[in-house]
Amino acid sequence: MPLKYDRDELYQKVWEKPLTKVAQEYGVSAVALGKVCRKLSVPVPGRGHWAKLAHGHRGAKKPPLPKLQNVPVVFRSTASEHRATTASDPEFAAIDQLLSSGGLKPSAEGTEPAQPHVLIRRTASRLRSRSRKNEQGILLPAEPGGLDVSVTASALDRALRVMSEVLSVLEKRNFSVEAPDKGGAVACINGQRVAFGVEEVIRSVVSQKARVANPTSRWDYDRSVSYEPTGTLALVIRSEVWPPEGLRRRWADGKTQRIEELIPDFVSGLMRTAIVMRRHEEESKKREEERRQRQQESMRLRELIEAEKKKLEELNQWIENWEKAERVRKFIAVYAEKTSTRAQEKQPQYKEWIAWANQQADRLDPFITEKPVSVLDRERELRSW
Repeated sequence: MPLKYDRDELYQKVWEKPLTKVAQEYGVSAVALGKVCRKLSVPVPGRGHWAKLAHGHRGAKKPPLPKLQNVPVVFRSTASEHRATTASDPEFAAIDQLLSSGGLKPSAEGTEPAQPHVLIRRTASRLRSRSRKNEQGILLPAEPGGLDVSVTASALDRALRVMSEVLSVLEKRNFSVEAPDKGGAVACINGQRVAFGVEEVIRSVVSQKARVANPTSRWDYDRSVSYEPTGTLALVIRSEVWPPEGLRRRWADGKTQRIEELIPDFVSGLMRTAIVMRRHEEESKKREEERRQRQQESMRLRELIEAEKKKLEELNQWIENWEKAERVRKFIAVYAEKTSTRAQEKQPQYKEWIAWANQQADRLDPFITEKPVSVLDRERELRSW
């Protein structure tokens, strides 16, 4: 959920340090934070205040925070929250340092290579026919394998120059660029493949023509759509990360600024996207490894449980057989006592039965390791007959 600016907190911060440093904490530009201060009626130090303090002079007097009956609610954007969060991230901080030091700027004018990049030449050759285009006027390549350039014929040369500068910055940082057989541009940044391209903004023009003499509803009109090239170009990152995490994916021409000036920031965006993609992959591998370990632990636990159940069943069976064997022996003792007083000629028969019954008790007794042989042991032989 987006956070909102705390007016009292903002008031304290802008009088403790310069607006540019406070803006860095919030992850926004100093201009944007100045607009927030004006919306919230937060007074800020005037020009020269911090310079005077740095030289030991007295700065502007801190005015009280005006009281407002209805304080406006100003929310911080998701992107600003992300920038504020990643400001302390060492990898993102390194990119910011590289960007501020000019390490991502294209080569100075007049130092362009004598020959265009091979991917620029390949892309140009596939788009130069200028006859293949879609309904919006966007040039279509004669065959796949070129860079991702979606522009009209009038913007093609500029788009190729922009892509050439992007390629030079990437390769200066030892990042390679590929154009797969199916087409598109892929920057290989520290093992991550980030797709990108340049496109032209096309304006849709909707016109309506009356179908009847006196139209009364929208159904009485014929609606047609035409497309007009604007010449406005945008550098875009095609590879998506989810959740987006506040990553910027598009840099377009503005009223006063052209994308040629935004190339360093665009390349830094590619590098940030590569970092997030790598972290997502690492997190995915970590989750997969945790899932695999949980599965192995689950299988091991299941095996232990099954083995324990088997031992319990065996124990219960031993107890049951031992109790049954003891009951049989008690019965045999009573039987022997009862039959001992009977007719003498039947005593051999009684003794034979007692011997047999003792064998059955021994067969049940779990403490008897060498079980007496029984014809019942041959029962399985009948299955093969």
